Amino acid sequence: METLERKQRSREHTREGILFTAKEIARREGWQSVSIRKIADAIEYSAPVVYEYFDSKDVLLNEIRNEGFRFLRAEYERIKNLYRDPEKRLFEISLIQWNFAREQPEVYQVMYNLNGAYCNIPVCESGEMEAVSDIVRAIIFSFIPKSKESIQKLFFEWWATSHGIISLGMLMQGAQSIDLSEQIYRETMRRFVRNLR
Repeated sequence: METLERKQRSREHTREGILFTAKEIARREGWQSVSIRKIADAIEYSAPVVYEYFDSKDVLLNEIRNEGFRFLRAEYERIKNLYRDPEKRLFEISLIQWNFAREQPEVYQVMYNLNGAYCNIPVCESGEMEAVSDIVRAIIFSFIPKSKESIQKLFFEWWATSHGIISLGMLMQGAQSIDLSEQIYRETMRRFVRNLR
C-alpha cells in the first residue's frame, strides 16, 4: 500500500513539474516557444514520458487554463464569504481578476488565448470557467433580481469591461505604465459596480 501511495505521489510530483516548467518557459520566452519536447528537455525526461501525462500541448494548456479558473473560483468564494455587501463583493472580485492577471500573466494568457497561448479546446467548454461565472452572476443577481437573460447581459458587460482593460493593460505595457492602467481599471470597475444599483 505504501509503495502504491509513493508511486502516486511521484506521478503527481512529475505532473506538477511539467505544468510548472511549461509556465516557466512561457514566462521567459512566450507561449509560442512552449512545446512538449522543450518541456521534456527542461525536466530531463523523454518526450514520451511527458505525453503519458498530457497527450498534446492543447491538453496541457487546457489544464493550465483550468488551474487558473480553479484559483479564481477559490478566491471569489473567499470574497463572497468575507463581505455581505454585493457592491463590495463585485468590486473586490474585479480586483482579484486584475491582480491575478498581473501576478500570473502566463496563466491568464492561456485562459483567454492571448500572446501565442492558443488552445484549440474552447474556453466556453471549461466547467471551471462556468463555476467562476456562476459566482459573478449570483452576486449581480443579489444587486438586482432580474431575469436570467438580464443577469447574463450584465455579467457579459462586467466580464468584457474587466477582461478588455486587463488585455489592453498587458498590450500597452511599453506605452503606458501598469500603475496608470490599474488606476483606470479600478475607476472603471467602481463605476460599473455603482451603476448596477
